[in-house]
Amino acid sequence: MNSPIRSAGIVLYLCVVALAAPLAAPQKALRVVATNSWTAALASAAGATTIVTLAPSDLRHPAEYELKPSDVALLQGADLIVYTGFEVMAKKLADAAGASRIRLLQIGADYSLATMRASLNAIAAVTGTADLAKRNMAAIETFMTSWKDELKAAKVSGAPILVHAFQQPLMAELGFTIRGVFGPDPLEAAQITKLSGANVRLVVDNWHNEVAAPLMETMKTARFASLINFPGPSGTVTLLDVLIEDRARLKTAAGY
Repeated sequence: MNSPIRSAGIVLYLCVVALAAPLAAPQKALRVVATNSWTAALASAAGATTIVTLAPSDLRHPAEYELKPSDVALLQGADLIVYTGFEVMAKKLADAAGASRIRLLQIGADYSLATMRASLNAIAAVTGTADLAKRNMAAIETFMTSWKDELKAAKVSGAPILVHAFQQPLMAELGFTIRGVFGPDPLEAAQITKLSGANVRLVVDNWHNEVAAPLMETMKTARFASLINFPGPSGTVTLLDVLIEDRARLKTAAGY
């Protein structure tokens, strides 16, 4: 049996060793460059705190933003560039990143839970912010559950719709029955005729490049909603901001 003196000595020794052991240095916050407000919102939700955004958030379609010489200067000191690959600037950005030895991370961008989760996890794996990403993703999942419950209560869940290709992932996530997909190119006569024959009461367009206007002329009884993807309109900044805004827009348009 150990004596009180021996036990006290062991405790003292362990304390000294613990104090002498070097503490693990906290990971430095990485400087992240995001191509636009959407990739910036994804990076923020993943836990990044030092984010520089290239395309102005007031652009109607930020993916069409061209990289400028002044933007290249913003890459100085960057640790990570987050992009989707659909940006017009993607090739020039990749070249600039390669010349500066900056890590490029290509992620998916839509509002399905699976894509958001995968993108947040991919960014967090680089920034070392997995806990924050998990917490923010949980908040998004809670919001989406609430939205789905609202649609079910209003007997709108599962309703047949026509939808812009860039809004299709969100509408599928919400449980709508998709009878036709249009865009991003302008509708041609044959498409207008085919889509107009669909028995739907709701058409969901994409605010950043609306193309459903011809259907308004041929589908007089249908309701039209125009939703956003990129933060910016109506003061939106985060992923949740966008989802809250789209929820309000859809509710107003659908009339439930």
